[in-house]
Amino acid sequence: MIAIAAAGALTPVGLDLTDTMAALYTHVQLVEDLDVLDSDGEPLSGMKIRFAQDIAGPARLAAMAHAVVDEASLSVEPDARVPIVLCCPEAAAFAEAGPEWPARLLAEVIAEAAFTVDRARSRVVAHGRAGMTEALGAALALLKDSSIPYCLVGGVDCFVDTARVVALVDDERLLTQTNKDGFKPGEAGVMLLLTNRPDPDALATWLGAATANEEACRGSDRPVTGAGLQQAITGALAQARLPYESLACVAHDFSGEQRYFEELLLASSRLAKGPVTSAVELPAFSVGETGAAAGFLAIAMLAFLHAKGVHKRPSLAALTSDGRERGAVVLGPTAGQGRS
Repeated sequence: MIAIAAAGALTPVGLDLTDTMAALYTHVQLVEDLDVLDSDGEPLSGMKIRFAQDIAGPARLAAMAHAVVDEASLSVEPDARVPIVLCCPEAAAFAEAGPEWPARLLAEVIAEAAFTVDRARSRVVAHGRAGMTEALGAALALLKDSSIPYCLVGGVDCFVDTARVVALVDDERLLTQTNKDGFKPGEAGVMLLLTNRPDPDALATWLGAATANEEACRGSDRPVTGAGLQQAITGALAQARLPYESLACVAHDFSGEQRYFEELLLASSRLAKGPVTSAVELPAFSVGETGAAAGFLAIAMLAFLHAKGVHKRPSLAALTSDGRERGAVVLGPTAGQGRS
């Protein structure tokens, strides 16, 4: 059995997991103007983490990664060797730092960790949102080995970097007065501590996970069908042996572009065989688009809500990307759920 033993989060609305999740659950927003103007000459807005120092680029990602790795690893046993699977933006996202910056990012995180890192099994997945399912798959594969009791897996990303904001404006991806089908840029770091030796204090039980490919991805000329997301959700629910309508909550990494919410609506309409009463959580409402961290934030939110007894029935996180990659994760409460 796999469980989420702990998690760490650093977002524009919280400097740790508890503060972040309280803000997400109550829909807190902290929006500020960025140093970029839209096509109408108006300042663009986004969600930024308030760092004590002015840092940018890979250094900003490193600060996020250090914080969430430290928080998520607090319950690691002293003698354990823990691999880290870190998802981050594509190398081209910070081209000025050179193509090797993702490898340097991982090396820095390993060097600063307060526990023994299994260096040989650690890896960085530099594919942005599209790398989330790959990173989760790598972590779950490692935990099939009983000699590896823990694996840290998560993501860091920053869309408020000035160069990235300019590129998003040019690509008409951002929400503005004239573009209603866009998102607000944000940033986040999230880390999950997965374990194959769960105890009653685990945040949530891992009931199932699956991936699929979506042919009607962004940039294709095919109409949105939600078929890829439906296939991923069906696979995860089959592992968990649950019907869709039994879910207490669905968390989606949707951040504003309509096609991704349409995918969820279309997939859900075909999956439900009876009345659906599940709540829907959209973390990006509070933190904006967070790329490589988005799906991990949705999973962490569900795990936290299970741990606090908010949801006593299983829940599902839906993972999307601009490419073909789609994923779904089903979580459930543990024996320790409901504690305060």
